[in-house]
Amino acid sequence: MEQSADHMVALLKKYNPVLVADMDPSLHYLAPHLPKTLWTALGDLVAARERSCSGSVPGTRWMSLRLDGSGFSKCVRVLRTKGILEPEGFSDVFATCMKNALRGLMEHFHGRIGYTQSDEMILFIAPASVVRGEQQPHMRNGRVTKLATLAASYVTAHFIMELGLHCEKSGVGLADLANILPHFDCRVGYYESWEEARALLIWRAYDCSVNGVSDAVYHIKGSGRQIQDQGKREKVEWLWKQGHLPLPTHQAYGTVLVKVKRVIEGHNPKLDTSVSTLRGVIVQVDGPVLELVRTDSLIPADDELPLSPC
Repeated sequence: MEQSADHMVALLKKYNPVLVADMDPSLHYLAPHLPKTLWTALGDLVAARERSCSGSVPGTRWMSLRLDGSGFSKCVRVLRTKGILEPEGFSDVFATCMKNALRGLMEHFHGRIGYTQSDEMILFIAPASVVRGEQQPHMRNGRVTKLATLAASYVTAHFIMELGLHCEKSGVGLADLANILPHFDCRVGYYESWEEARALLIWRAYDCSVNGVSDAVYHIKGSGRQIQDQGKREKVEWLWKQGHLPLPTHQAYGTVLVKVKRVIEGHNPKLDTSVSTLRGVIVQVDGPVLELVRTDSLIPADDELPLSPC
């Protein structure tokens, strides 16, 4: 899998981003064109790895938790009808709930990198620490079933809580959520290195780059099958000419969160002095994910994130 991921990243770096004639490229980023068959093959490798993940993941390996909303197409329609989400198009409320749930998941499971788009999110957990020469296990001893069920239940609870807070602020009845009960499932994967684990990230980022544009076109009245059946570049050109660019960043590219080490200024009450401490903080990394990978900009330069097992 690492070889396949490296190959895809090499191809992204080899070719230039796709441009639409006369369109300002800052309106929408189109990654270098790579055959869909390559992306499908990469996705098949990741899915096969997830299916083979059972028992416990050793502390020396990277782990991924991939969560998907279960039956969310129907759920979103009901949420719109109830007035909990915006009546049509991209939902900023939904996206905010997903991003906040991902941040909570990162904090709860000590994740290093997170990504969310549409109704799915991914958490990457780095290898556990080595203490006095002894490799430590992952939390819950890396038990796959335990981690999957805990992650799914945690994100479900967090997502519903976020929706509940929105209902409270907007005056929508909380009882409406009881008839919907949005929930998530979870798949666990394991990897020998970050270079291997990033196969999952770039595959899902590619999926977002296609589906985000298609979703935008689909929800515009009058788009019709003629444009809906076109390729991604043609759809972007149509959106531009119709005045619908730029798309919301989360819809177009998804959202990346990374845990980094930063100097935090604090106060020592005993000495009544200011102190500087190095703390782990979660930051959002802005920009198209495939371009961040292509330019080696995914991880902020001033962090201390280990990208391979210690």
